[in-house]
Amino acid sequence: MLRTKVVRSVRHIPANKSVNELVRFQSGNNGVLKQSRIASQEVIHPSQHKFRSRTIGSANDGGECELKNKDDDLYLLEKGLRKTDERASKFTNYLYKINRLPPNYGSNQMIAIEQSLENELRSILGHFKSPIRYAFGYGSGVFRQAGYSKSDEKPQIDMIFGVTHPDHFHSLNMRQNPHHYSSLRYFGSEFVSRFQEVGAGVYFNPFVNINGHDVKYGVVSIERLLRDLATWDSFYLAGRLQKPVKVLKNDLRVQYWNQLNLKAAATIAKHQLTKKYKGEPFSEFEFYKEITSLSYLGDIRYKLGGENPKKIDNIVEKNLENFKLYYKPIYNDVMLNNSTYLPQNFTLDNATEQLTERISRGSTIQTAKGVVSAGLVKSIRYAWAKKLKAMKSN
Repeated sequence: MLRTKVVRSVRHIPANKSVNELVRFQSGNNGVLKQSRIASQEVIHPSQHKFRSRTIGSANDGGECELKNKDDDLYLLEKGLRKTDERASKFTNYLYKINRLPPNYGSNQMIAIEQSLENELRSILGHFKSPIRYAFGYGSGVFRQAGYSKSDEKPQIDMIFGVTHPDHFHSLNMRQNPHHYSSLRYFGSEFVSRFQEVGAGVYFNPFVNINGHDVKYGVVSIERLLRDLATWDSFYLAGRLQKPVKVLKNDLRVQYWNQLNLKAAATIAKHQLTKKYKGEPFSEFEFYKEITSLSYLGDIRYKLGGENPKKIDNIVEKNLENFKLYYKPIYNDVMLNNSTYLPQNFTLDNATEQLTERISRGSTIQTAKGVVSAGLVKSIRYAWAKKLKAMKSN
């Protein structure tokens, strides 16, 4: 007779306790939680839960061997991953330091671009003496979009910098690059960092010339970035990171939470398209269009005609291969294995309604805020450039 031993996964960690108060839970062989660790030990982050393979041993010789049926291995792995995702949606310590991730976890986010362009982006990043924890480039200046000819003016390069202490970043950056800021710099770095927290938590400096390139860069606190990825608090950055980006400086916490952010986007896209096509097959192109459209739900710029009406099609059409690379493991997980994930308090039925409300509110505040942070002249220039792009597409 064969006897089976199953090592159960760790239960959900209480979210209402501090790190120092929590006990590190570990699973015993009988599945009963043991609290033998002292309370000063660190909390186990969802990414670090381990799910051991089930073993089957002989009652005669007491030996153990690997599962003979690979389907059982896959079942246990899938079950373990789903439990990890459930914990992640309820885990509130977004700043928890992650020292390592499982092999290849989130490697799909590291998209390659032309080496010459990458070198230019890194030289722009290297221009800043202020400490930057996480950085990525995005938009048509990094990934070309359909609908624009080579004769068009070279697009502005868009970048986002995640920083630990915004006040410190702005203080150093104002000394190095005072011309990047509008008249708000006269109020000091503390005022600018507080103003940054309004709306989606991003402070933009547009139309800045760095190494011969027109650059728009946004500054966000790492805490605010992680919170948006984990909870879709404003969806401003979470939506941006659901489209291919070029990571220039990585942070494992962002990599972890963004992988779940991508899975959540894929979960909603599949649900929406299944309803739209009434269960009939749909293409990968439609799948990525649906994902891209999420970040424009309720966006005031669309309502005001400040965005190219064909922008979603253009983004996916020109970057279909990058979308496939960016979502490869997610696509297999969600589309082929029917796995799902959504942030806490989101369901398949209420997701689009919640996103429309949050994006509408966030984009309205961010647009008004941009006029102040960029200054009137730069704001008019930026709005006019957007309008010209929209007119050219018609």
